[in-house]
Amino acid sequence: RSGDMQWATRLTQALDDERLVLFGQRLLPLGPAREGLHVEALVRMRQPDGSLTLPGSFLPATERFGLAPRLDRWVVRRALRWLAEHGEGCDVACLHVNLSAQSLADASFRGDIIAVLEAAGTAICHALCFEITETVALANLGELAAFVDGVRARGARVAVDDFGAGASHFGYLRSLKVDLIKVDGQFIKGMLRDPLDDASVRGFLEVARVLGVQTVAEFVDDEAVLARVRSMGFDFAQGFHI
Repeated sequence: RSGDMQWATRLTQALDDERLVLFGQRLLPLGPAREGLHVEALVRMRQPDGSLTLPGSFLPATERFGLAPRLDRWVVRRALRWLAEHGEGCDVACLHVNLSAQSLADASFRGDIIAVLEAAGTAICHALCFEITETVALANLGELAAFVDGVRARGARVAVDDFGAGASHFGYLRSLKVDLIKVDGQFIKGMLRDPLDDASVRGFLEVARVLGVQTVAEFVDDEAVLARVRSMGFDFAQGFHI
């Protein structure tokens, strides 16, 4: 707990000093060629000495001490600013941004994000996709559905992250209109050696086809897994191998 308090203080200072930076992890298109890069934004903290700290060090403190909405606001604003500054010459076709459970449970945060998207304009919002974990979607379905509709109405997309990790049924997707499904990486990692994981992934793909949404395979860590998800018909693959 003492360590988390120290990280919370460091994060607050880093936000004040503009010492957070965004990296991008690529999503590889597996189907017909799509122009531009598809990337997920990943936050890093730059220390005063210039070194970078990975989010595993400070995100637990972010959640524990209620800093997630402030951090998420910073990431969303920085992502939109980056897209605006690069304009038509930007190679990024879609920039994915994660939103935390704590932020999405905050009505003022949801309102702020809608206002920021409104100010940014549809042309910029078309290049933005918000990722929401499945467990968050299940816990706050009513309020979240209205937020998702508002986000999509302004041109941005929405993805369900860690799909399959927390649901016994997928009826919630009737209310939550999304554009992408990112299949939980634990299933992807295990499907080459576990027939049950393989069957689960095929089931998730069928759900996506029924809904008419795109699919992303997470945790693609080697060529064998990449070949398998490509043959199964995933739209994108993401992971350290890529």
